[in-house]
Amino acid sequence: MKLPPAGVWIGRGLAVLGLAAVVRAVVAADVWALVAALGGFLAATGLALAPLVRLWLSDEPIVRPSDFLHVLDLLRRAHGARAGWVVGSDDTELEVTGKGDMDRAALERGAALVRLASVDGRAHVAREPAGSYIAVGDFPFGAGLLLPPPDATPQVAEAVAAELRRLVANMRVAELRDAAERPAQLVSKRLATIAGGAQTLEGIAKAGVTLAQQISERGAAIVLQGLGSAQGEARIVAVSTAADSRLEWLTVAADAPAVRAINSRLPVASQGAEDVFGSALPDRRRQERAGTAYPLLDGHFAIGALVVMGAPIATGTPAGDQLQRLVAELGSRLAAARAVHEAEQRAVRDPLTGLRNRREFERALGLHGTKAPPIATLIYADLDHFKKLNDTLGHAAGDAALRHVARILEGAVRDKDLVARIGGEEFAVWMPHSPIESGLEVAERIRRTVESTPWRWSGEVHPLSVSCGVAGFPDTVRDLANLRSAADAALYAAKEGGRNRVERAHGDVTR
Repeated sequence: MKLPPAGVWIGRGLAVLGLAAVVRAVVAADVWALVAALGGFLAATGLALAPLVRLWLSDEPIVRPSDFLHVLDLLRRAHGARAGWVVGSDDTELEVTGKGDMDRAALERGAALVRLASVDGRAHVAREPAGSYIAVGDFPFGAGLLLPPPDATPQVAEAVAAELRRLVANMRVAELRDAAERPAQLVSKRLATIAGGAQTLEGIAKAGVTLAQQISERGAAIVLQGLGSAQGEARIVAVSTAADSRLEWLTVAADAPAVRAINSRLPVASQGAEDVFGSALPDRRRQERAGTAYPLLDGHFAIGALVVMGAPIATGTPAGDQLQRLVAELGSRLAAARAVHEAEQRAVRDPLTGLRNRREFERALGLHGTKAPPIATLIYADLDHFKKLNDTLGHAAGDAALRHVARILEGAVRDKDLVARIGGEEFAVWMPHSPIESGLEVAERIRRTVESTPWRWSGEVHPLSVSCGVAGFPDTVRDLANLRSAADAALYAAKEGGRNRVERAHGDVTR
């Protein structure tokens, strides 16, 4: 038989002594002593019943949500961490630090990793000079610690990550409990449900326009700024099913209402038959593209706009209120997803032109080298007299000329073809599943367009031209690994032949 704990025996003993004292006082005392005893009994009963009555009369739980900042600081001290972060609690970011000055860049790095973890839901361990950053997340929540040098061992990192996961799980439980009373959280849950776990830029943007269409019963689109190769360029990254599908990934005019909403950080509605996207698609359907652009904010910075087609939706209505909550929800989510997208793109894109870089070009050819297509064509293109242009007009002009040619190359090929900048002024066009005749046509189109399209610098037109070398598999070479050398030889022949021309490679097909 299990005995009650010592505290229970002490309580029972005190209760017996108290009852005996009350009985003795009642026998020996007068009426006022009886009144005093009765009053004490009633006061004690009231104090004991007050929490039960409050629980019975109120929907509010007696136990309050965890103090996440306090819990985070306890975890920081338990592991001797230099700093800690949590995100997603009441739409705020919390930060705790230990004694001593912390480098602001190190703190911002930790906050960025926690935001990333909250978006992709993965555990991140980054060992850097400031220490070992450990971050975990479960969208939209995240938590992280910065352990001091030396680097944390895998066992320590996993133990810290496990405790951070429990903290994030508690945040999720607290949020779900309050969701029924917080309309903003209902929008967040609907958005997460539509996204279906996708945390890519494309996935979140598509979920955003889908939910906007459900709320407004109209077509919707999302415009983001800074995704194009040109500085400040705005592009349409997602459109809903009720909007014009041809708009996706088009560049938005700089004077369009959608861009004005981004620049002013205020909602802007198109006027009359004005196209909310400007002249993105100048055709007979422009009058159907009236709409309202709501700026998407990440803190104080506008990163894009949610566009809802049709007449403005009145504020204060259920649809208007839900749209405002969706706009507030999308800003930070898209900003975090864009940061991941841009990090991925930096690994495969040339920063000057926005084309694929040499490493991605080599990867694409290597991939096809392991599983060769039946036919393939490679074009090498080189900007003529580029050194003279740089020496005469300056490097800024040279950079502008390269970007100009890059846009022409992009416009000359199909979506499945790859255009890369592989050197200073040298470009490559990889055309899998294309015969060499198609490559020769594309190369000639590129040559003519560069020659005939005016390129201006400081208000003056300067002539540009390119030379191209074209090689095909298996027309030129039988071994795909020799295709690059064949295209390079053809390009050299074009240069030697007077430039501004296209040369076909003449390889040995028996190789």
